[in-house]
Amino acid sequence: MRDTENKAKENSVRGLELTAEKINSYSAAEGAKALADLKKQSIHAMEENEAFLMKLLQDNKDTEIGKKYDFASIKTIEEYQKRLPVTIYDDYAGYVIRNIHNNEDNLMTAYPIRVYCETSGSLGNPKIVPMTVNSIHVQQKYNSLICDAIKDMALKPGWKKGRVMTLLESKMTEMKKGKEYGSLSAIFMQEAKAVLPLISTTPAEAIFPDGNTDTRYLQARFGLAASDLVQISTTFLSFAAEILRYIENHWQMLVSDIETGTINSKVRMSEDIREKIQEKITPMPERAAELRAIFEKGFDTPFATKVWPDLQLISGVGTGAFEIYEYKIRERYVDERVQFYFAGLNSTEGLFSVPLAMGDKKSAIVPHSMFYEFLPVDAQDDFSQIVTLDKVEVGRDYEIIMTNANGLYRYRMRDCIRIIDKYNELPLIQFQYRLNQMAEIIDDHTEESAFTKTAMDTALQLGLDLVDYSVYPDRDAPLPRYVYFMEFAHMPEGITREQIRTVVHKNLEKYSPDIKEYIKKGIGAPTELHILQPETYMLYHDLMVFKGRNPAQVKPVHIIINEFHYRFFSKLIEEEWEK
Repeated sequence: MRDTENKAKENSVRGLELTAEKINSYSAAEGAKALADLKKQSIHAMEENEAFLMKLLQDNKDTEIGKKYDFASIKTIEEYQKRLPVTIYDDYAGYVIRNIHNNEDNLMTAYPIRVYCETSGSLGNPKIVPMTVNSIHVQQKYNSLICDAIKDMALKPGWKKGRVMTLLESKMTEMKKGKEYGSLSAIFMQEAKAVLPLISTTPAEAIFPDGNTDTRYLQARFGLAASDLVQISTTFLSFAAEILRYIENHWQMLVSDIETGTINSKVRMSEDIREKIQEKITPMPERAAELRAIFEKGFDTPFATKVWPDLQLISGVGTGAFEIYEYKIRERYVDERVQFYFAGLNSTEGLFSVPLAMGDKKSAIVPHSMFYEFLPVDAQDDFSQIVTLDKVEVGRDYEIIMTNANGLYRYRMRDCIRIIDKYNELPLIQFQYRLNQMAEIIDDHTEESAFTKTAMDTALQLGLDLVDYSVYPDRDAPLPRYVYFMEFAHMPEGITREQIRTVVHKNLEKYSPDIKEYIKKGIGAPTELHILQPETYMLYHDLMVFKGRNPAQVKPVHIIINEFHYRFFSKLIEEEWEK
């Protein structure tokens, strides 16, 4: 048996002796080229984006959609906008079904389809979007590589030698006639499978898990065993906050297993996986002693940089509703030495933007990724107000309507973005919220960001260690009201549920003033609060994965919009707080 760290050093791929430093140096150099290319495009961004559209239309003129709208004869943006309607997913569902089940090609796109990707659609009904090789190339060039280039500019050189805790789970399913179904992150993990032991602390059994594996344990255990960790990488920062909280709550078991070279018998995994993992580990008493000495001092100060002295970076989506997790990580787990790379606006449907610097929450539109149109959020679906990227106004909020290489044309994303600034001609944007992620008890149209700020402010004011929250708009109550469900890791001595509820209500009135007016008029009621049992949100994530959702697509439920979610959280209320 060999220690995982030694095994990584001994690995070779395709006859080449590779190291983490060589791999990271190569990707950073390629990323620097991609970043320079994007900055060059910024000088004439509208021309670049128009050229992308015209080539896309010509390449796809013989598809079923291309013939329907006569792509071959479209020569200007104005012609394109007049001829094609604004679309939603239902306009493509029939094409996707025909392609998958009947093996028909050349329907939405002429480009080769590499995989069918799951979006984070409604519960039990995720949308399926084709992902072409063209789109994957764009993702690799402008997303993955530019990230490495920015790391190389902002971090200490030692980052190239260290490894990353990978909080990505790759789940691919074979569909009819050899077609694959999964997530975008799964594609990248599959393609990097050969070199993962060199650059990642996370074992393959956690990155490519079966349905019965406790991946959190493996991510945490192997991450703690590694002294050379420099980065934690994830899709959403909620996963990073979750793994750090898991380590805090279960450190004794994890350290004991590292010390003895064992796997706790209570950890969920098949016997086959347990045997494979056991072959990768040996007792590490010295590392365990280091960890135990750190954890036994308590958690009043951040532990991550003590456990991993070389930790420099945490990367993932941290804007919009995910800011709450960045705050939690900064507050409790890391110190000022750790930087954050906030992934730009990216989805299964395509890559929209990438940051140009470390720690920057605004990100630059990528002209060669898709054709962009922008509908002002306050236009109330008046499509005559749609503008192209050269006409957007700084400070204004828009919904993106995009055309991409996956076969989506003038497609509504339902994401609200704000134009923060411009880099040459490139709009710099920041995600605000999902347009369908808002709630109302009467006619208040309260956005998810208001609920998030309410939860964060309450936790800060009362010294609460907030894990997560969900809100239910209870319109069936005698007087309509919002109901908060909140999970806390630690509570101040002597605090009551009513004290927390009062502060929650006052904060929500601040961010959604209509609520105060409803109460004054006698048509609305004060906000209600229920406190959830420990690890409720971990259980929700696990349940969604068990039900077949891709782990990378399971997002927090901040606004409860269906009966399943309401029943789930209602049944996990901590009863002792209800007295």
